[in-house]
Amino acid sequence: MIISRKHIVSFIFLAVFSLIQVAIFSSLAHPALADNTLLNNQTGLSSDPMYGNQIGDVYGNQKIDIRVVIARIITIVLEFLAVIFLGLTLFAGFRYMTAAGNEEQTKKALSQITDAVIGLVVVIASWALVSFIIRMLSLAI
Repeated sequence: MIISRKHIVSFIFLAVFSLIQVAIFSSLAHPALADNTLLNNQTGLSSDPMYGNQIGDVYGNQKIDIRVVIARIITIVLEFLAVIFLGLTLFAGFRYMTAAGNEEQTKKALSQITDAVIGLVVVIASWALVSFIIRMLSLAI
């Protein structure tokens, strides 16, 4: 089998985006933590204001800050967009690899790859900016 320039470029392209995908999803993964709400609230089930409403705390009736809800929605939307652009990048890479030397299809696939990579970079940059702003706001609260 002859290794051409197209094979080398395709391999480098897939290797780089595989590493980016691993980096993105490993940074998004959170360790599973035990739920300590029942253990922390075993001082009694009274509604005494000094101890708080422990029945409501245990069953999730506590007040949720609107900023936290908005931050979660923005994060979920950006993660969804990152998955979409990653899928577009993989689809364009597949079209590039199956172009079979056709110049028109190759140029079209390369432009799609470029557009998808630019979109992915924009989404990752906006995700990083939103994460930074959310962390700084949570420290200010």
